[in-house]
This record gives sequence, C-alpha cells and structure tokens, in this order.
Amino acid sequence: MQIIWISGSTSKIKRINITALGLIKLGSLFCAFFILAGAGIHFLGFRVAVQLKPDLAREMGGVITLQEKNEIEAGYRERLEQLQDQFTVASKRISELQGLKDHFADLATPVPVRKVNDNGGKGGPYLPLNFHPQDSDSLMDEFDKTLDSANIMTQGESKLEEGWERQYAWLNRLPIGSPIAHSLGLTSNFGMRIDPFTKTLANHPGVDFSAPPGTQILATGNGTVLRVVNDREYGLFVEIKHTDGFVTKYAHTRKVFVEAGQTVTRGQLIAEVGSTGRATGPHLHYEVIKDGTLINPMLALAASHSNN
Repeated sequence: MQIIWISGSTSKIKRINITALGLIKLGSLFCAFFILAGAGIHFLGFRVAVQLKPDLAREMGGVITLQEKNEIEAGYRERLEQLQDQFTVASKRISELQGLKDHFADLATPVPVRKVNDNGGKGGPYLPLNFHPQDSDSLMDEFDKTLDSANIMTQGESKLEEGWERQYAWLNRLPIGSPIAHSLGLTSNFGMRIDPFTKTLANHPGVDFSAPPGTQILATGNGTVLRVVNDREYGLFVEIKHTDGFVTKYAHTRKVFVEAGQTVTRGQLIAEVGSTGRATGPHLHYEVIKDGTLINPMLALAASHSNN
C-alpha cells in the first residue's frame, strides 16, 4: 500500500510505502507514549494529592504521608511497650509462683525423703528475659525480640507446669496422707513405751490411733497392695508399697476391702478399724517402712499437716 503526497508549491510527488510491520511499529509507539503519559500523570497526581489532599490520596491508592506513618508507628510502639510491661509482670509472677510451689512442696515432703532427694548444687550464667530491647532498635526488631522472649517464657512455663505435675504425682505416691477418715486420736507413739499387756518397757514399731469400730481406714498414698494377712500380733492387716522404698502397714482391722496386687490411690478406702490380733480395744496401728527400716510415721504425717 502506498500513499502519494503532492506538494502544492513545487508539485513534487512523494510516495510513502505503508506496510504491516510499519503499522505495528507505529501503533506500538503510540501505545508506549500513552502508557508513559498515563503513568506520569498518575504519579504526579498522587504527589499533588499527598501534599494537598492526603485523605483523597489514601482513598485512591492507600498511601500515607510521612507524618501519618510516624504517628501510626508511635501508636504501635506504645501498644508494644504495654505488651512488654505485661510480659515483664507475668515473668515476675511466674517466678513468685515457682518459689511458692517449692515452699509448699518442701512442707509436703517427708523428712526422710527430703534428706535423700537433695537437689545438690546449681549454677550457670545469669541470662534474664528482657522484654524491653534497646531504644535504638527499629519497631520490627523490637517486636521480634519481644516475641522471642515471650516464646522462651511460654516454653519455660510449659516446662514448669510439667515439672509441677510430676512433683504432684510423686507426692501423691508418698505415704503422707491421713490413714483415718476422721480426726486422729493418738494413743501410742513410735518408739519406747510401756507395753499395754506386760506393763514393761518395750519398743513400739508404729503409732496407734484410737477410733470407733468401723471407722474408715484410708491409703496414705498411691501404691500397690503387697499383702493382706491375718496373724496373731497384727490381726488382720494390709501392707501397701509406695514409691521411693516406702511401705505402709494398717493393722488390727476388722474388715479389708482390697487384695494383694491391687492398685490404690491416696484417700481410698482400704479397711475398717477393728481390734483383731494383739489389741486392748479398737484402734488403728499404723507403720511406715523406708527401704526396709521402720521410721516414725509422724515424720510423714507432719509433712502433710504442717501447711494446714
């Protein structure tokens, strides 16, 4: 295709060849021009809108001024500081609860176990959790460091909870509960005493609690029933094996509700008070053995009642 151009003054003839490739090039140039022009107008329009009409600019393109950005960042930083303060208070509270837990655990742990289970020495560098990074840090850096400290505290809290649950379960397995359902009336202590039958000095391997016949006898800790026996000295009695080498004996009962090999829990009914065997009247004879050696049951009972 050709276009013939005739000049009016000189009557010169110019021929312009029009090809498909030429038209494509020409169209491309026009498109590029309009795109660049539109982009320039758009950019300049936003620059003017940001300076003169920031609200309009925000509606059109979501842009904000530097002042507005600083104000928003200041608001986020203020909220972050409040969160940091809350984390700091929570961290101190967890430390206080840990100390309180250790105090009660110490009160509840029998003296024989407390002496054996000494935690030994402790040490290491002091690396406190810091919820307030340096003021020179950027907002995002400060946020990341606070989040890291919070994650460490959360992990530590989970470990503390697991440790508390383990210690609670361990204490439940120790014979530190009350062996009688009602108030304890101590009639004979552990150690040397005047024998009620011979009226001579003798050794008493446990403690006697006076109680009416039929009074409930309870397991003093979680464990497994070793045996249920009826003999001449102890009458009908129950022995329970607990953790850490503890064994408890409940003697002179009139009725037993458990059998050898059975698992029992602290506070579970195992027998009733009676006067079977060598006894002057209804009572519970209670013994505690630690690693094969008789110990004063009051050492364990005092641990469970010292925080009441």
